[in-house]
Amino acid sequence: MERTDVLIVGAGLAGASLAWHVAGRADVVALEQGDAPLGEASAQNAGMVRRFVSGAEERELACRSHERLAALHGHPDWVGAAPFRRTGAVIAFAARAPAWAEEAAQDLRGRGAIVEDLDAGRLADLAPALADSRPARAFFLPEEGVCDAWTLGQGLLRGAIGRGAELRCSVRVESLRIRAGRVVGVETSLGPVEADAVVLAAGAWGEALGRTAGSRVRLTPRARHLLQTREHPLANAEHPWCWFDDAGLYLRPEAGGFLCSPCDEVERFPQPGPGSIGRVDDSGPALTQHKLESHVPRLAGLRMRGGWTGLRTFSPDRRPILGEDGDVPGLFWVAGLGGFGLSCGLAAGAVAADRLLSALAPCADGI
Repeated sequence: MERTDVLIVGAGLAGASLAWHVAGRADVVALEQGDAPLGEASAQNAGMVRRFVSGAEERELACRSHERLAALHGHPDWVGAAPFRRTGAVIAFAARAPAWAEEAAQDLRGRGAIVEDLDAGRLADLAPALADSRPARAFFLPEEGVCDAWTLGQGLLRGAIGRGAELRCSVRVESLRIRAGRVVGVETSLGPVEADAVVLAAGAWGEALGRTAGSRVRLTPRARHLLQTREHPLANAEHPWCWFDDAGLYLRPEAGGFLCSPCDEVERFPQPGPGSIGRVDDSGPALTQHKLESHVPRLAGLRMRGGWTGLRTFSPDRRPILGEDGDVPGLFWVAGLGGFGLSCGLAAGAVAADRLLSALAPCADGI
């Protein structure tokens, strides 16, 4: 029977990052149920890289990922196609900023990040789309930016494969293999594969697979609208992306218009097999228009020309799950990244890789 050191289920950004960090240190096989990698949640995001977040753990991961993204320019795995571009970002609060916002600003400044407090005049100069907005508080982070998830993921996989990892697409994992209470591999549509460690980086499909081994990890996929507006003169490359955090609204210039989301969340578990992207329903554009009218009046009435819904997967406490399952030996997770998979993915993969290899070291030493 075929065997490898590390078997990764899922080749989105989470699985690709883990493979990139583990390859060359252990034998790695990544299995993807779709006919190509990076086709599910990794292909559905708006591409914004954000460090200004409420959770300390997520902020630490985002800062580490941001540093690594900024250093990828010229890296051999991304020759001629650096995935990260600085655009600047405005984080605004329609009502009074919560305590965590001040903590986040102080924390980021302590790490050397530029976090500027904005008054109305400065806000209008930096982000003309918000010139008529009146947020209670706003911050500008000139070093934030956008990242092309496809380019990032392709580089991660290219580097992993170059160091000996193997990627197999169109392989559906049906269940986990258990022996003497330990996960020892997977059952797939093409037959079994055994491994010293199995890592679930399967996003919205992860919980169901974990249950086949008795895992108590719980994950909830939630669908969110992302809409593309028609062309607008303010949607140029110099305009920062903007996020009204407490109102649940973000927008970034893209293709002559804006990518907008009302930050809605509707619980939705995917069907077996690939294909989690969903169609726009009436609620998404209506909610977006309402929030634009309330918080970005300069863009009120902006018409949409398309969009989609994508899944973001959360743990019950909305913290990422990185490392070995607490109940099932041999089972590891890179999961629960929610809406921060792109912002935190590089560091999450590094943390999970270190925990995985540390757990496997006694086995390798024969202890």
